[in-house]
Amino acid sequence: MRNTKTLRTATTRTVAALIFALLAIAPAADAQDREERWEFSLGTFFQLGTTVDGQEGAGIETDNNFGFSIGGGYNFTDNLATTFGLQWAGVGYNASALDEDLNPVDISGKYDSFTVSGNLVYYFGDGALAPYVSARIGWTWIDTNIPNGPPNTWCWWDPWWGYVCSTSYPTETKNAFSYQAALGLRYDFDNDMTFMRLGWTSQWMDFDNASGTPRFDVITLEIGWLF
Repeated sequence: MRNTKTLRTATTRTVAALIFALLAIAPAADAQDREERWEFSLGTFFQLGTTVDGQEGAGIETDNNFGFSIGGGYNFTDNLATTFGLQWAGVGYNASALDEDLNPVDISGKYDSFTVSGNLVYYFGDGALAPYVSARIGWTWIDTNIPNGPPNTWCWWDPWWGYVCSTSYPTETKNAFSYQAALGLRYDFDNDMTFMRLGWTSQWMDFDNASGTPRFDVITLEIGWLF
């Protein structure tokens, strides 16, 4: 837990220092026209580890992991925009579970997280380099990759390999309402088409069996195109 908090604090300071450094050169950037234009973006993000407390002393501690995102949006003005997108991450974890006799059981593995969301963004200024704040709501699906039923096997005749059988296991899944708050910087390149966004996002997920509302901090980096 202490290592997670230390890394989160150090990363926050690093991102803040980078944002202030970029802001220092903001007056030298030329203005760009975003008003009434659509955009498309691809990105990566780094999700910092966190601790989620459950019931009866159970809990989970997640690792630091990278993920990917794809999104689009529309700029109503140079200052106000809306975006929407999909995020995916495979997150490693160590969990403390309880068996039916309430005896502790240690579990480790990796879950898949998918989030779809809509976002409202406000840019401070209409120059090429613009700080922004945003608020987002969405829905998150998590596949724990933990089997929760008997295997399913099916077989077929393959034209290349002959008679083939495959087996899969149903897994435990969870879904939750999620919401985010973010701040960062956007830079529009001189070609009036390409842009880049660097941001810090805090995401909360409303899981039924969690103690409180777990928070996940994420560093995002996107590159996009206006059209």
